[in-house]
Amino acid sequence: MTEPTDAARPASFVDLHAHSTASDGSLPPAQAVAAAHAAGLAAFALTDHDTLAGIPDAQVAADSLGLR
Repeated sequence: MTEPTDAARPASFVDLHAHSTASDGSLPPAQAVAAAHAAGLAAFALTDHDTLAGIPDAQVAADSLGLR
């Protein structure tokens, strides 16, 4: 069996810079994760300014949706 060509592979996208209402974003952490999942992203990084407060809620939401 041969590996599929790049053109035949499904695209995987990640967002490595997103903010939630824990800093200056417009969605709470769990909703930001849900929006990333709904958009078909394979992974998501919550990068709020000066705080890690949104990480626990984001992690719970990501785990429940299978998002890395």
